[in-house]
Order: sequence, then structure tokens, then C-alpha cells
Amino acid sequence: MNTDFKHLALDNEVEEVVLLSTGLEDTEKIGNAIGKSVTKEDVILLSGNLGAGKTELVRSIVFGTGNIDFVRSPTFVFINEYKGKINITHCDFYRIEDVENLQETGIEEYYDNSLVLMEWPERITKNLPKDNLIIKLFFNENENERIIKFFTSGNKSKQLFERIIINYETNNS
Repeated sequence: MNTDFKHLALDNEVEEVVLLSTGLEDTEKIGNAIGKSVTKEDVILLSGNLGAGKTELVRSIVFGTGNIDFVRSPTFVFINEYKGKINITHCDFYRIEDVENLQETGIEEYYDNSLVLMEWPERITKNLPKDNLIIKLFFNENENERIIKFFTSGNKSKQLFERIIINYETNNS
């Protein structure tokens, strides 16, 4: 585990809730609630160390939208697209070393036309939209557990967060 990792921190982020995932099943429930709540213009930033569960959460979000595509990490291609009821753009910027490489991806073109799920947003902070749902995943003492913190950074992400909580509580009570 890389102890030097620093989670994304935006000036306008507001912490909303902290959830504990005790394993993959809990993470899937959280992801499904997110997937049932999103629209095609939402941007979700996933911040967490290697192995924290970002791609597993993305798989559950994609499944929650009703899309059955196989989700794989786009670490080497930067972007995977999944077509469905909601078009999804899954980005992984772990291998981005400078912003010039990012400009070649054209990420800004996706913000208005699809749900954007972005891993490693710490690498491209200057190219992020102003209003995002931010999900930070942390390791916990038990190796299977994750602490999952939700942050909003504007009205749109706050509304998305509220829909997620309603779906999560409805399906897990």
C-alpha cells in the first residue's frame, strides 16, 4: 500500500456521508444505488490508492444503470466507453504524467454527453468540471473493508448525492 498517496481535494468540496463497505457485496450495493441515480451529464470522480476498489465500484455503477457490458480498467487506453440507456465514459488517468497527454484524450467532450466515471482525477485537476460527485475510497484495518466518503462540489452533484442516498436506503432497508 502506497502511504504517500494523497486523495483528491477540491476547494469547493463538501463532505456528505461516510459509508463502510465490509466487502465486495456492500460495494456492489453502493455502486448499484449510484447507477440507479445517475444521468448522462453527471461526472463522478473516484479517488483512492491502488487496490482500493475504484474499478469494482465502477463495475457496480455501470451494472446499476442497466448496462451489462464487461467493465475493465482503462489504465492503458485511458478511456473505455459503454453504450446503453445511459452512455458511460470510464476514464483511468493513473498513467497520465502530464496534462499534455490528457488533452489528446479530449475528456472535456464527454462531460455533456455521457456519464463520466473518472479514476485517478488527482492527475488532471485543471481539466475537471466545477460540479462533481467525489467518492474517496480508503483502506480500513480489516483488509476487505473500505471506508467510502462522498463529497459534492455544487448543486448538481448535491442533487445526485440525494438521489443516491434515497436509492441506497430504499434498497438496503
